[in-house]
Amino acid sequence: MDKLFLIDLGRNLTKTYSEFFRDLENKTFLHPIIRVSNPYEVFLLITRSLLAGVTVDLLDSDLSDSEINRLGITDKDLSEQLELERIHIPDFETFKGYVLLGSKTWKIGLYTSGTTGRPKKVYHSFSSLTRNVKVGPKYTDNIWAFAYNPTHVAGVQVFFQALMNQNSIVFVFDLEKQKIPFVLENYKVTNISATPTFYRTILPLFEKPVETVYRVTLGGEKFDPGLEGALRKVFPNAKIVNIYASTEAGTLLSTDGEFFSIPEGKEGYFKIAEDGELLVHKEYLGESTDIVLDGEWYHTGDIVEFTEDGRIRFVGRKNEMINVGGYKVNPNEVEEEIKKIDGVVDAYVYARKNQLTGNILVAEVVLRDKENNKQEMEKIIYEKLRRSLQNWKIPRIIKFVDEIKVTRTGKKVRQ
Repeated sequence: MDKLFLIDLGRNLTKTYSEFFRDLENKTFLHPIIRVSNPYEVFLLITRSLLAGVTVDLLDSDLSDSEINRLGITDKDLSEQLELERIHIPDFETFKGYVLLGSKTWKIGLYTSGTTGRPKKVYHSFSSLTRNVKVGPKYTDNIWAFAYNPTHVAGVQVFFQALMNQNSIVFVFDLEKQKIPFVLENYKVTNISATPTFYRTILPLFEKPVETVYRVTLGGEKFDPGLEGALRKVFPNAKIVNIYASTEAGTLLSTDGEFFSIPEGKEGYFKIAEDGELLVHKEYLGESTDIVLDGEWYHTGDIVEFTEDGRIRFVGRKNEMINVGGYKVNPNEVEEEIKKIDGVVDAYVYARKNQLTGNILVAEVVLRDKENNKQEMEKIIYEKLRRSLQNWKIPRIIKFVDEIKVTRTGKKVRQ
């Protein structure tokens, strides 16, 4: 039976691998700047460029004209078109042969999310994007729930992990959240990779465990220890893996919890600055004129701390720290304390300007039960926080919201 390539219920689209290969054969023109909204078209164009060995840039389809102009892209750039030689792909082995040839010259330009500044464009090769892709007979039956934006680095990496093992992909990134429990069970999904925010949004919707999932991967945001227990209840048979990655470098570190160890033999490629910022050697980076180096080192902007046994724990982003009356507050720390409170699904802490203290903290809180007495929950939250946090770390305003606003990549919008 022909293996399924993609199931996209939101667009009522199903494609087999035979259909995917046929569409690749018929794709004889290609725009070097890929800007399409349909995930299948994104996967098709990425793959066709790879087989042809031509460099492409990948854009979010919902970028406004002004955003595109700020990236230095013109209408002429968007309309440029390349003619490709027709190819024939009768089977998966032939397909892999084309990948081997095309990957020698192929590059793809990916943009950082731009949540804290102008997006940076970084070019990655096939080898840098598949640095941690595992291929072999033990992976051939995997079925992936695709929960990342397909135009960003995490999505491209998950795509290649699935593609190179001829796995089926179930696209859930923009699917109605209420449908996801049914989808995971109905299609017997085995692997899911997403941001912690995505998981927090969907976990309250599950009425029973999903036993087919055996690997759950988190990335893109700081790991939340409290989330791990909730994941184990819904996915009791899954190994939970925490990934540290970036658009600039791809996947760098992985662990089964909150604490990372530098891989043996790679110690010289990572170092910690005096202020706790993690630095990565330039050898791990993609190609970019937008990346500023400090000698041979790239400042990641991530603050870490050492544990007693020599491992590292990520504390937060350097530019996320909020100055409240002269005190530096890490919003991640405050969010973690709020999320420990029974009945809270998620929380988002940010700054609001204040004449006296420079900033005050505001917390947006999502409750499991939307019918909860808001005044009573606010009282409970303040009581808990006074026992666990110093006074300047306690939000002065609490807002109850239905959901937390996220970026195009599914992360919280940090202001």
